[in-house]
Amino acid sequence: MKLKLHFATLALTVISFAGFAQVSENESAARQWIQSHASELKIKPTDTFRLSFVTKSLAGETLRFQQMMNDVPVYHSEIVVNFNPSNELAFTSDSYDSTIENINTTPSISKEAALNISKESLKITGDYTVDENILLVTKVNDQTKLVYKVVTNPKTGGASWAVLVDAQTGTVLSTYDEAMYHDKKEVVSKGPNPTTTTSPLGFVSGTAMVYLSDPLSYARVAYGATGYTDGNDANTTQLAAARTSVTLPEIDLTAGVYTLKSSYAEIQDFEAPTTGLFTQATSAFNFTRDNNAFEAVNVFYHLDTSMRYINETLGITCRPALNAGVVRFDSSGLNGDDNSYYLPSTDRLAFGEGCVDDAEDADVIWHELGHGIHDWLTNGNTSNLIGEGNGDYWAQSYSRSLGQWLSTDAANQYMFSWDGHNTCWSGRSTNYSGTYPGSLTGSIHTDGQIWATALMQIWDVIGRTKTDKAFLQGLILTNSSTNQQNAAIAVRQAAINMNYPCADIQVMTQKFTGKGYVLPTLGLTMAAIANQTVTADATNTYTLPSYATLANPITANCNAGLTQSPTTGTVLSPGTYTITMTATSGASTVVRTFQLTITPFLGVEDVVKNNFVLYPNPASNVLNVKGDFDSSESITIYNMLGQTILTKAVTSNEESIDIASLAKGIYNVYFNKAKVAYKFIKE
Repeated sequence: MKLKLHFATLALTVISFAGFAQVSENESAARQWIQSHASELKIKPTDTFRLSFVTKSLAGETLRFQQMMNDVPVYHSEIVVNFNPSNELAFTSDSYDSTIENINTTPSISKEAALNISKESLKITGDYTVDENILLVTKVNDQTKLVYKVVTNPKTGGASWAVLVDAQTGTVLSTYDEAMYHDKKEVVSKGPNPTTTTSPLGFVSGTAMVYLSDPLSYARVAYGATGYTDGNDANTTQLAAARTSVTLPEIDLTAGVYTLKSSYAEIQDFEAPTTGLFTQATSAFNFTRDNNAFEAVNVFYHLDTSMRYINETLGITCRPALNAGVVRFDSSGLNGDDNSYYLPSTDRLAFGEGCVDDAEDADVIWHELGHGIHDWLTNGNTSNLIGEGNGDYWAQSYSRSLGQWLSTDAANQYMFSWDGHNTCWSGRSTNYSGTYPGSLTGSIHTDGQIWATALMQIWDVIGRTKTDKAFLQGLILTNSSTNQQNAAIAVRQAAINMNYPCADIQVMTQKFTGKGYVLPTLGLTMAAIANQTVTADATNTYTLPSYATLANPITANCNAGLTQSPTTGTVLSPGTYTITMTATSGASTVVRTFQLTITPFLGVEDVVKNNFVLYPNPASNVLNVKGDFDSSESITIYNMLGQTILTKAVTSNEESIDIASLAKGIYNVYFNKAKVAYKFIKE
């Protein structure tokens, strides 16, 4: 697999491309890049590609080109091209398989025949659903084959069976379980999914008692402490006290019946054991763990919270491709087994009940949702080389944000603190000592700890929000063969695309390198700067501040030189000006310009001006502000370079401002609501 940065001038070679399903203004440039790198990628002249998926996000626009053979998709063979928010080609990755041979793509057997062959081979007794039956070209035992991929999900749960049926001979070529488990089982990723969007429905709010993470983290005790064991789902005083009352922003109310359904999550009962939907005549879902309704609302709360956080707080669109964009879940599934999984063929989650019920541990819920997030952001092109680490990171990022354990507690690094690290199973951690690639074991669950640990080390320095954004945006740039090292490159590139401060990029580089990942050396880059509009001060002039933070040149050592023209401190009249920022590093130079529009001072009536008093002036330690202020008034103090020194809310008609730490000089005090500016002298 190839995953690298490309900024080279694009040259043309001849390759044919199939029609596309989505539209992007960057498609022509992306195809040009593919053409110019055809030799490097070993693309054959007969290969065709369809624009199958376009993602517009905080890190720019990402185009996914699916390899096609006579309008039949080549399974997990694609080229991914990313443009940063300035529409500059920033990043590419691919899972293109140059060894795929041209074959006859007209099947000899029908889709229905393939379905019957799959049924016969599985010999499933009892109820089941067939949730995928698609024609693909793929490699089986190093031979290119035309196959039907038929995915069957038994009602009993416990597996999601994918059967590859030879579309020419009807032979069963492969059978495997493609469900993605949080523990023990190895998995295989799936192929492309269609996309679906949804609009929010009308809901009411409700309340619930849940475990914000788990009872052990809540109480900071180990499994086995008095009252803190599973006890076959028995409730104890301690386990009941570990619950927290929360608001459910949305639940469905239809004909007087409240159901655990929102714009983001919905309960279903699609696997054994059959426990129902736990509907009721009240909006308060308050239960203890000895009632299966507790697990149901616990899962609902966490899925809804996580999806709401991604889509609304972080501003990243991420929805299931199926089920009208809603995450459907069964809180009592897998026929009662001690495991949980994400089903890629249906975009659903199911949670087992063996030992500690998985649905009682937020780590399990967020981990399994992590598989879905990975699936939806890549349009079905997940890589099992990073999937388990993704899930562990997503769960740990949330649970660590609650601040329940001390940083010195060993359990602060635990994954599955309630479900694991006990007599049930050993769990995992995010302070894994292994490094990439020397510590790889071949077990995706064990190896995923390297990836999750690296991400959490970054989290510890730059915080949850920044790391989560870079992580999710980085996933968009990956493909079905992305390994941990290339995922690290993708996450860092996403942060660069989002114009993270150079210091944050440096932290990412250091932490990823410390876990063994080899990242490309960073050349000098500087993001495009958006045009700015400001208002002149009371003298109808504007003093230029430094725009170094907006320019944010990035190099490996964050030591780029930066100049601004006109220079900081230049006094300008109302009008429109071109500001030029020039970054240099060695022989490299990057120039960015933007338009600064200065609007005239709006002014206020003299009576209002006269009602605002600053004293004493000059002042040494304390500046007093007195006036008849609006309730939402605030003041900002600027130095003569236009740099913000401090901002303070005005909560009464007379305020005292501590200016003892200010350097001697002249400062402006600006009343943000009234738009009045005054000067004072600091002695």
